[in-house]
Amino acid sequence: MSNEISRRNLLARAGMTLAGAMTLGTLSACGEDTKKTETDTTPVDPGPQVADFPYEQHLPSAYQLDAAAVREAAYHGYYAGGCCHGAYSALLGHLADTAGKPFSLMPKDFGKFGGGGIASYGSICGAALGGTLIINSIVANADARNAMMTELLRWYEGYAFPAYVPTTVDAAETGTTKNFTAAGIVQLQRAPNSHLCHASVSDWCAANGVSAGGADKKARCARLTADVAGKVAEMLNTYLAGTGAWTAPARD
Repeated sequence: MSNEISRRNLLARAGMTLAGAMTLGTLSACGEDTKKTETDTTPVDPGPQVADFPYEQHLPSAYQLDAAAVREAAYHGYYAGGCCHGAYSALLGHLADTAGKPFSLMPKDFGKFGGGGIASYGSICGAALGGTLIINSIVANADARNAMMTELLRWYEGYAFPAYVPTTVDAAETGTTKNFTAAGIVQLQRAPNSHLCHASVSDWCAANGVSAGGADKKARCARLTADVAGKVAEMLNTYLAGTGAWTAPARD
């Protein structure tokens, strides 16, 4: 009899322990469900998105680009995907690193289509195209935006390219002994008098006596890409500071 009672006590205690565990588990589960429900119903601000265009509204007050950093990145970017990619990715990458969203959400390789005057067709210089894409994405005022783009193209036509000397000569740059020193300094600068790729390249190559498909031309265009990207950075800085001649609205 005593053994039977002891066995019943053990079974009863085991039942109580199991019931308690189930109760605690149910309460815990309910607590987790409640917590999850509360979390799921709390609205989360995703921050600026690509669709929130134009992006001037998302830049911090008194924001300025580092034109020197943009130039060096654009120079190396040329060898990674061409002139449009070099200018566009350098400007976009700098904006993404220093201003965050929505620039950090945008594809850096978007400008590769514009290399060589759009798919190597020889139309508008890809570096100028990449620069106008960035101006267009930022500047909210249409009059200022159009004026800045026009000014960039006119500046391009009259600027003696290339002027930029890279901090570090790119590893992909080879065979440039004819017109560039070991430090990357160009021997002959020349204004293209056109914003078209084929005219810009052909004139410089003819004046230097080099092939339009050679390493000298690539070195020239890599530095030209840096010059253009830096110019765009400086123009945007002037606009954002509210000190430009463009018909831009007053900034807060």
